[in-house]
Amino acid sequence: MRKVLFISPYFPPLGGSGVFRVQRLVKYLPEFGFQPVVVHYQGVPGEVEDPGLVEELKPGLISYPVKFIEPSARGIRQWLGKKPLGPARPAEAGQSRSGLLKGLAASVRDRVLVPNLSVTWLLTVIPALKPIIDRHKPEAVFTTSSPEVSNLIGWHLKRKYQLPWIADFRDPWTDSVKVPKLVFPFSALEKYMERKTLGLAEFVTAYSSGLAGMLRKKAPAADPEKFITLGPAVDAAKFDAIEKSAAKYDFLYTGYIDRLYPREFFTAVEELNYKRSQESKPLLMVGLAGKVAPLTKEFFQKFREQGWLQILGYIPHNQTIGLVKSAKVLVLIHPRLDWWVPGKIAEYLYSGKPILAVVGEGELKETMKRFDRVMLLPDDRNQIAAQLEKALAMPEAPRSLPREFTAQGQAEIVAGLIEKAISAQTRN
Repeated sequence: MRKVLFISPYFPPLGGSGVFRVQRLVKYLPEFGFQPVVVHYQGVPGEVEDPGLVEELKPGLISYPVKFIEPSARGIRQWLGKKPLGPARPAEAGQSRSGLLKGLAASVRDRVLVPNLSVTWLLTVIPALKPIIDRHKPEAVFTTSSPEVSNLIGWHLKRKYQLPWIADFRDPWTDSVKVPKLVFPFSALEKYMERKTLGLAEFVTAYSSGLAGMLRKKAPAADPEKFITLGPAVDAAKFDAIEKSAAKYDFLYTGYIDRLYPREFFTAVEELNYKRSQESKPLLMVGLAGKVAPLTKEFFQKFREQGWLQILGYIPHNQTIGLVKSAKVLVLIHPRLDWWVPGKIAEYLYSGKPILAVVGEGELKETMKRFDRVMLLPDDRNQIAAQLEKALAMPEAPRSLPREFTAQGQAEIVAGLIEKAISAQTRN
């Protein structure tokens, strides 16, 4: 079987949203004639793990974990064999940092390392790649970012081995809202790297059409046909096979949440539950399965004390799907960013469950309008409160979704892009 090299720093057994794109492609690409060879981080201290994602993959999976020493306190502790600290995530505004000097050093580091902390992986992954390539002789390379170090590796493989390259963007690069901005001249260097990536790759796949458009504007000389939208996907076979959870919530939210996300849904449930308590009716229960930023967790504390909100934290993906299948209504709340389409919407839509969506204008809202059972509401407590019981009364529908929203469908699309990239390289 023809082989394709995948550079995906985040890959199972690591968990979290960053692993699903490649995990699903790797699972289904062999059906279309390509054997993936995956190079990824050898664990990251403080990051969640989900071993169940490894168990889903076929026994013939070829993967190479490569050590990554992060230039941070937690990375050094890992190197020294000490107990890891928590994950290195950008702090919410107002969140305190322990130690003024430590915080200052981290702030400086985050504004001069190009493209970010992940760059130090180059020290270990570049030497590891030659024997992997010599052994497997891949015909193409697929890189996914973030983290953006994967783009630098793709650039290296393209130039040294003439491998046709597909660069996948799950997030923006220089336009990211999740990381600190680099200072000049490092910011100029990063923009140069971004332009070179967009110019050198045979194809650029992006998680939304808005993101594809942002990237296309940065490479005006590039063929517009090379920019492909490859959005959220559901592994339908996996979803169907998982049993419903014994825990049943009236409303379920899955995924990360912080101060950028609309909050009025929760105050609307508080208002309705107060009325229900006055009428001796049972409270509506809300489950939140995913990471919650510290200051947002403080905001939720009073709802937890009232007894109707349960914060479950990060749980394995299979358990999350079980909760989705047992919930009455799924809740989608999301920041107002035109290009940002969360991956969970494919599973939400495939579930057949009613969806209460509090999202701003943009691509996400337009996508949700394509489907029934979606109740689109503004971030307004009174309007949401007036619709909560109506959402609970909406019927569930049979599970179905267009093929481009499925893992198998997207694997077929990527297989076609790989074939085209190889053919173009051969002609040149």
